[in-house]
Amino acid sequence: MLSKARPQEEAEVKLLKERLENLETLMCRLDSEMNSRLERSFSMLKMATGSIAPGVSQTPTTFMNVTSALESRYQILKELGRGGMGVVFQAYDKQLKEQVAIKVLSPLLSSDPDALERLKREVSSARRITHPNVIRIHDISELNGLHFISMESFDGVSLKEYIKKTGTLSLMQAFNIASQICDGLEAAHRQGVIHRDLKSQNIIIAAGNQIKIIDFGLARAGNLEGLTATGLIMGTPEYMAPEQVAGKSVDERADIYSLGIILYEMFTGRVPFTGDSAIAVGFKQLKEDPPKPGDINPQLPPDVENVILRALQKNPLSRFLSVAELKSNLERAVLHPAPLSEQSFSKSESESLKSAQ
Repeated sequence: MLSKARPQEEAEVKLLKERLENLETLMCRLDSEMNSRLERSFSMLKMATGSIAPGVSQTPTTFMNVTSALESRYQILKELGRGGMGVVFQAYDKQLKEQVAIKVLSPLLSSDPDALERLKREVSSARRITHPNVIRIHDISELNGLHFISMESFDGVSLKEYIKKTGTLSLMQAFNIASQICDGLEAAHRQGVIHRDLKSQNIIIAAGNQIKIIDFGLARAGNLEGLTATGLIMGTPEYMAPEQVAGKSVDERADIYSLGIILYEMFTGRVPFTGDSAIAVGFKQLKEDPPKPGDINPQLPPDVENVILRALQKNPLSRFLSVAELKSNLERAVLHPAPLSEQSFSKSESESLKSAQ
């Protein structure tokens, strides 16, 4: 009787653990959505009334107010974009005598001393990265109540915008861009810096397909403690590794997963997981296998598909050990593909191993 009862108890414990993991994930995603809605509501309230909630820094983020606050050192030229952490402007640095990008921090972030201190540490780490494929960060500063990050200016559009405009990229163009992303990521990982929010929006592409990765390490620094009960590391659900969705600690392999999403997007014109809400996308990252990229783009070589799918393994231990290993495998798949018969065997063997697990 005991031998029969034990497997049943183990199955019940396993089911209970899965339910608890699902509940934890749901709470993490609810926190994320609440944070986003709070930020949007705050911005709308400020625009509508011109007032700011008590205890929150009265930092303006309009073009004219930023121009006025920073004019002693910077000439603000134009707004480049807005995101969860603040507004980015193109400016001329009168001291450095060159154009720079200025990220003016969100009032919610600026009003949190712990978040600011965390951000300073992350910026200090990111400044150690010196690589042609990574945006160079100059400093984090404060002028007339505005907290901002100054960084290298780089003309171009986001890879997300580029893919929307052109659709699926050619094999060689995607490989060229992916190789540069790998080189930039590898340089950061050597310095112990994990991106945590790698996505096509954070890849800037210029003429000649030259790319720069932006916002290194800032996802962790941007987590506003006190607005979330779980201490969730913020990110973008469509690009987040399963362990990050679940609120667990992450390492370089989370960036490798995000890079796998970007590869998928370049070769198919879409991300593998979408949904009506962040929660829906998060559950898919945790539980669902991505549609095979070769089914969406029949021209995709099977060896390249295998590289993408390995980067997208749910278990971090099943992914590539490093960005360098991913790049090496992608290079071999694109430049030195195996004969078609061997590719097909390799693909079916991979699927057999997966089903056996």
